[in-house]
Amino acid sequence: MEEHLSAPTIAKKGTFPAKVARVIDPYKLVINRGSIHGIRESQRMLVYCVDDEEIKDPDTGKSLGFLELVRGSGRIIFIQEEISILESDRIFEGYRKIPISPFAGSYLSSQLSKIEDCRGSFLRPFDNPQVGDLVKPI
Repeated sequence: MEEHLSAPTIAKKGTFPAKVARVIDPYKLVINRGSIHGIRESQRMLVYCVDDEEIKDPDTGKSLGFLELVRGSGRIIFIQEEISILESDRIFEGYRKIPISPFAGSYLSSQLSKIEDCRGSFLRPFDNPQVGDLVKPI
């Protein structure tokens, strides 16, 4: 029986770290890696930046490196040849407030307390993502 091979599950050497190429919105980012780099749908990624301040050991003065500041995590939801879209996959439990327009009318305004009391699981956005932030698989 012949076995069919699926899309590559290991990224090509030199693929990571990738970079954020565009911020679509606080929940979706475009990265500069795609199918030719071995990226696959649903692959989890960590978005981070490297702090400018070098950390030194207080006892020896030896450099311990630079801190990676996490912006969030996400899953690949769309892939093209050289770019992909990464969507936040962080979830928080709690109350969600939905802004209501002052022009919404009295009925909708009277429903405000009911809407604000909605409890559940909601997606959290990335933390201030920027073009040039780094991306690596997790």
